[in-house]
Amino acid sequence: MTKKIVWLVVSSLMVLSLGVAACGPAAVEEKKQTPATEQKTQTPKVEDKKQAVVEKEAVKPTPEAPKYGGTLTLVQGTEATRWDTHALPTPGYMLGMTNELPWNGDWTLGLAGGYGAGKTDWRSLYYVFDLFTGDVAESVKWSVDTEKETGTLIYQIRRGIHYAVNPASEASRLAAGRELTADDVISNIKRASTTPGFFMYNVVPELRTANITKTGPWEVTVKVPLNALIGAVNWISGKVQIMPPEVWQKYGGTTAEMSDWKVVVGSGPFILTEYVPGSAATLVKNSNYWLKDPIGPGKGNQLPYLDGVRVLIIPDASTRQAALRTGKIDMMYGTTWEDAPQMRKTAPGILDAEQPLVRAPVIFMNNQRAPFTDIRVRRAMMLATDLETINKGFFGGLAQINTWPYVYAKSYADLYLALDDPEFPKSARELYTYNPTKAKQLLAEAGYPNGFKTSALLLSTDVDYYSIIKDQWTKVGVELEFKVRDTGAKRVLAQAGDYDLNASASNNPLDNWYLGSALDTADKSNGNIVDPVIKKGYQDVRGAAIVDMREGMRKMKELTKYIVDQAYVVPVPAVATRTFWWPWLRNYSGEQFVGISYNWQQFVWYDDALKKSMGY
Repeated sequence: MTKKIVWLVVSSLMVLSLGVAACGPAAVEEKKQTPATEQKTQTPKVEDKKQAVVEKEAVKPTPEAPKYGGTLTLVQGTEATRWDTHALPTPGYMLGMTNELPWNGDWTLGLAGGYGAGKTDWRSLYYVFDLFTGDVAESVKWSVDTEKETGTLIYQIRRGIHYAVNPASEASRLAAGRELTADDVISNIKRASTTPGFFMYNVVPELRTANITKTGPWEVTVKVPLNALIGAVNWISGKVQIMPPEVWQKYGGTTAEMSDWKVVVGSGPFILTEYVPGSAATLVKNSNYWLKDPIGPGKGNQLPYLDGVRVLIIPDASTRQAALRTGKIDMMYGTTWEDAPQMRKTAPGILDAEQPLVRAPVIFMNNQRAPFTDIRVRRAMMLATDLETINKGFFGGLAQINTWPYVYAKSYADLYLALDDPEFPKSARELYTYNPTKAKQLLAEAGYPNGFKTSALLLSTDVDYYSIIKDQWTKVGVELEFKVRDTGAKRVLAQAGDYDLNASASNNPLDNWYLGSALDTADKSNGNIVDPVIKKGYQDVRGAAIVDMREGMRKMKELTKYIVDQAYVVPVPAVATRTFWWPWLRNYSGEQFVGISYNWQQFVWYDDALKKSMGY
């Protein structure tokens, strides 16, 4: 029971990270990027050999030509409640299939059914700019002017993209299948960045005053202060899903969020035709979609292959698993390491792959409140936490131990500082080995020979797990009180800095690593960290990343040496989940986000004959 509760905490933190990002070469042309060279980096422990073999078989290429037809059935555990592409967060799968971004991940640089370059696996949220390619924008380029302290971002909008036509939809009839224009892109950017309460408005205030102009018939230019350029590349390119302005002008205006699924109109590969709350969403093929298959036996074919997609809403995890086992759904994310062996056993022939972490939970110590103002106390708290025992007891020895300030994922290998890296500071490495004797010594040196009393903000679902840590800390004289709050109340107290320890918090998500959201921010929920070295370090990281993302990652790795030695948090082990899918879902290799949205469905095809031969 305890393990299940802990996993719910970890997985929910991962889902919350659907959000933000970074850079490589200062130009992205359609399907023509030169993939970045992979670095030799220490990889954390992988799962057993059986799983590795399954993954290898899952991406074995086949010369068979893709077939058209079939309906893909997906599942998600949460209700879809928001339908405005600018308001965010978006409702799971749906808008990733209906509305397009200026750019997105390059399918050909992933596994692509065994035919891709393999520079990434697209199995998690990777916003690495040199893995991206043009989508609505044929190309995305940016430049810096250090003398004027300005940055310029230029989009060449692709010609020949038309909004999908759904005769049954009044909103669709407003656009009437017209061509998507540069003016549309400008209107979408302005609405997303200047509407109070919208996600981009709240998170990237620098873009509220960006100079956004049409500098050619198909060209959009954005000018921002230099320090805001990487945020502009990130948010405008990868968060503004384009829709016809006439839709929000009729149904929401420029300042109101549209909340009806019937207003969803885009240029993506599928059209949302029905949504039954608490039941399912139905999408059908957009026969006017512009993209052709870029790689493999189907290269040059008109996409998508599927006739449609159905998304079932099933809140209960065991019911979702049963639906997958019986072939009622075709794939599912988020299976825990505990449940994965049973799924393989009870669903013969099913395929699976690791779904890498993008972030992990941590315990933030309030660095502006005694005793945590003293680095000796913070170091003692780490030494008093038996991370390896937690890993073995709760995660079968499969968890990442070193998850601060970033977890490991292959696509971000350049920024990860592994514990066994020769450059990992020795003084910080020792903190990851349980040593209550040394912890007591440090507490005595800091003036707490008998320990102290403290409290932690946490959710009710976390109590079982943190009781283990509480018990470990008693051995060095630290008495921990739980202050259990609901999510909203906990967030308010944390953001106000009103806590000793903020437990079940989360570290920096990989998709916006250069922003340092858990380190270089005014948000006090991050342990009230105020560190000029870190602040200056992130400025340098962002300056490098906007020119060359990989160089920015290497600078981040260098800054990590300082960060881990300050012991600002007690990291908590975290383990990846598994994605399962049936082999009749062809050309699929466990992808979750091809870039920044759920948009892999147009590349896969459905093998009804194989499904029937397997008895489903």
